[in-house]
Amino acid sequence: MELFITAFYILFGGFCLMYVILIGWFTYGWFSMVEYFPLREKYKTKLSVIIAARNEERNIVNCLNDLIKQDYPKNLFEIIIIDDNSTDKTANIVNDFINSNPEKEITLISSKNSNIPFQGKKQAIKTAVSVSKGDFIITTDADCRMGKKWLSTIAAYFESHQVKLIIAPVCFHKNNSAFKKLQNLEFLSLIASGAGSAKISHPIMCNGANLAFSKSAYNNVQSEGKKDNFTSGDDIFLMLKIKRKYGSRAIHFLKSYDAIVYTEAKNTFKEFFNQRIRWVSKSRGYSSMSLILTSLIIYIFNYLLLVGAILSFFFPEFISFTIILFFIKCIVDLPILAGITKFVKRQKLLFFFLPLQLIYILYISVIGFIGNFMKFEWKGRKIT
Repeated sequence: MELFITAFYILFGGFCLMYVILIGWFTYGWFSMVEYFPLREKYKTKLSVIIAARNEERNIVNCLNDLIKQDYPKNLFEIIIIDDNSTDKTANIVNDFINSNPEKEITLISSKNSNIPFQGKKQAIKTAVSVSKGDFIITTDADCRMGKKWLSTIAAYFESHQVKLIIAPVCFHKNNSAFKKLQNLEFLSLIASGAGSAKISHPIMCNGANLAFSKSAYNNVQSEGKKDNFTSGDDIFLMLKIKRKYGSRAIHFLKSYDAIVYTEAKNTFKEFFNQRIRWVSKSRGYSSMSLILTSLIIYIFNYLLLVGAILSFFFPEFISFTIILFFIKCIVDLPILAGITKFVKRQKLLFFFLPLQLIYILYISVIGFIGNFMKFEWKGRKIT
């Protein structure tokens, strides 16, 4: 028994140290990143904004209204909506919007009428890129909202830095319940970790709701490491391909308040569960060693905390050790969360920090395991 306890202490302590170093590294990356304020007034880059939409009849108009109100020159951006086999009125609503705004450069490509058959977000985006006129592609989702400086901020950064891929911030809005506030805080931890990792030239995470990339770079990496059998991952797999082709320095995080895109947290636990299972499912396709190691360190450390908590009910000697390492985790996690919540002006979310820490240990241990095996449902499609 003593040998088992000693081995557990060594294993637990080792992963705690690796976790501290990892999160400390991301935290350093986040705080060393200077917030970007564009000075450019004249632009030259043609942008293509791509929205892959499926069953978004309740959201698509709000997103389109935000896009046509952008302060970016109207002749320098187009909007392409890809209707991915919607079973509602998404396509009809978009057509009506186009007819009501004939002066805007808006194109609808419907899976039902397209000469290029597609199904799923990856194929939808690929189809849109193939017909796009822009030199720089920006993807977002139909349920997203953005401020009027969104495009000009991204374009200014691209023209100033000439990178291949820009990871931009995403935040939840309408945080009208404790469940949604917990989601927002947890989601912001992912955004901050992705930002910090990009700053230290080891990008591990991005989100297709706010992602921008060079069209030429996208086309150049299409033949590399195809992962089209995964429903999720259109964003991360593209990032990893660009990283392999052009190097980590070709990928930047855009730390600008005006570049934030807002989306909604899930209303029910079932919706949240399906979303997270979908996200985890793509991990089977990871080929980046830094991403694999990051995922393993975070998962195993949290799993060991859960095991330690369970063992404490039967073996009192585990109690103090588990509590100490839990508080080490809290101390390490707090600075980067304080930084990202201040950046997005959601500091009050930190009231949910301790509850999230407790819930996260159980949540990540369960989701991280079953996400690799369990079926899930997405936009009315059952995925195996």
